[in-house]
Amino acid sequence: MKGLGVAIGKLVNISCKITGKGGTSLPGKIALMADDHLIKKLIEPLKENKVIVTGTNGKTTTSGLIAHLLSYSGRKVVHNREGANMRTGIATSLIKSSSLTGNLDRDAAVFEVDEANLSFVVNEINPNVVVITNFFRDQLDRFGELDLIVNKVKKALSDLSKDSFVLLNADDPFTASIGEDLEAKVLYYGIEDDIKSLKSSSFEQKFCPVCGTKYEYKKIYYGHLGNYYCPNCGKKRPSLDFRASDIFLSEDGIKFKLSYKDKIFTVKSNLVGLYNVYNILASTSAGMLLNLDDSTILKAVENYWPIEGRLQKIQIRGKKAIINLIKNPVGFESTLNMLSQFDKPLNLLILINDNYADGRDVSWLWDVNLEEFLSKAKVNHIITSGLRAEDMALRVKYAGFDTERIKIMPLNEAVKEILDITKEELIAILPNYTALQDLNKYLKSQGALK
Repeated sequence: MKGLGVAIGKLVNISCKITGKGGTSLPGKIALMADDHLIKKLIEPLKENKVIVTGTNGKTTTSGLIAHLLSYSGRKVVHNREGANMRTGIATSLIKSSSLTGNLDRDAAVFEVDEANLSFVVNEINPNVVVITNFFRDQLDRFGELDLIVNKVKKALSDLSKDSFVLLNADDPFTASIGEDLEAKVLYYGIEDDIKSLKSSSFEQKFCPVCGTKYEYKKIYYGHLGNYYCPNCGKKRPSLDFRASDIFLSEDGIKFKLSYKDKIFTVKSNLVGLYNVYNILASTSAGMLLNLDDSTILKAVENYWPIEGRLQKIQIRGKKAIINLIKNPVGFESTLNMLSQFDKPLNLLILINDNYADGRDVSWLWDVNLEEFLSKAKVNHIITSGLRAEDMALRVKYAGFDTERIKIMPLNEAVKEILDITKEELIAILPNYTALQDLNKYLKSQGALK
């Protein structure tokens, strides 16, 4: 009886609100103890507009944008927008959107799903569209090597309905390989542009699955994403069904041409950074597969603003700041590359925790090419905070940054300090996952976030 699980979940959610807890996962966790099949029971009546987004980077922005497209087109959407992307978080989102008797008051669903949890939720949700963004080394102590997680994801998708769409990033050889031998309808998206390649120390070399030769690249966009081919047997990046070209990037946003079949659209967005081209391309492509109106998709993309912590622009005490989540080397490097393109001096506040959700192993900080960033950008001060603030400060020191301009401080003192020392600089606040939660809680307590 699904009503019992929903009632328990709603009661826990009320308790979380009273006690000041976030309540993004606990209601679902307790409810699933009472009814392990609750997710399937709640979402089963919904037959259309069900989307799952997974991958290492970009799934929060991509899922948030797809949910926005559906909402803009008039659908009522259930979405785990807080980023609680494990089974318990998905259950919580469904509970909050259901009546006390367990009737889901929504006609669309978009879920960001943790890669390691995908196998548990695909059969429960039975999605119409699955979007896979990319795979990079991320929390190796929890996930393991890339080939292992890619194989798990592919196995999870093997039972998808033949009518379902799987939308894959063709520029990532790990992601593209998932499309081979799936019974679902597989389509690919990617970039075809002469935009300047990004140098990265986070390149993950992929070997051709046919002959074992290392892939070579005609073009690299970031990390190991690009136009690759096997010099031995000729296997190459899949043909693009959705293509981004004529890309223009600026501090204020993104513009590019989107080609699909015989159509070409001009896409504009308030998001910034090359990696967001992929997120926007994946989202608009998913919207088209859901048969949303083309003009509605383009208008929705143009008026979309970032989710908390994803290139979020705010003002604190009248001083401009950008907050962006960093959780692995390529994400960190992509953020630094974007900041280096701004014609403005910077002050950085970097917040690193090592809680379970972050991954206990922070050795990935040494894989980030801080040296190149610091040689290009004008950085005046760097403050580090969080449970592993000392590790981050040590990494900055060994990147050659003046130790007189490095400070290690608790979060509340760090925020106050960076505001005090900032004159004309742009403040960039770069937290990892649980550090972002700590930051948001503190800023809200200070009235800096609503």
